[in-house]
Amino acid sequence: MKKTLISTLAAVMGFAMLAPTVASASDGTITFNGQITDTTCTVTGGGAATGTGNITVTLPTVSISSLPGDGSTAGDTNFSLILSGANCTDGKTAALWIETTQTPALDTATGALTNQASGGAGNVEVRMVNPANNQPINLGINDYVVNGASVVAANNQPAYTISGNTGTLKYVAQYLAVGGAATAGAVNTYLTYSMQYN
Repeated sequence: MKKTLISTLAAVMGFAMLAPTVASASDGTITFNGQITDTTCTVTGGGAATGTGNITVTLPTVSISSLPGDGSTAGDTNFSLILSGANCTDGKTAALWIETTQTPALDTATGALTNQASGGAGNVEVRMVNPANNQPINLGINDYVVNGASVVAANNQPAYTISGNTGTLKYVAQYLAVGGAATAGAVNTYLTYSMQYN
């Protein structure tokens, strides 16, 4: 009986020595800060955009000859997001925030949206442009809007300070040839967004 107890005890002690140990000193902390606002504007499409909340922008039909090679663009389409409502707080600055993990079409290399149409046009993405400076918006980068700003510098997103419980964010959508000349077919893509306020 003693031999069994001693060998069992030795086996348990042996396994205990092989078990991983936890470091006794910490390396630091990770702190998460945020804020939930009571500003809740209704978002409605304007210009070539229709809908409320879920917005649809209709681009024109263009010829493949208008997208002859990598980097060429066509079909510039003006649209806007109109913010309004009783809880659309005056003095808050609004800008688009792309929910990148919920936007599978996002091409982080171009900052545009890949074509999701099955069997659709090839070598074509949809890019958004800030009409205030005619420069592309990088949808793959998010940054916080600064109160009173007219643009989010890190990604070129338009920003607007709400006044009279309303505001308008203006955009241009366009086809972008990526990787060569465009091939014919349907184009359909999307992004998931939230509106940010500061």
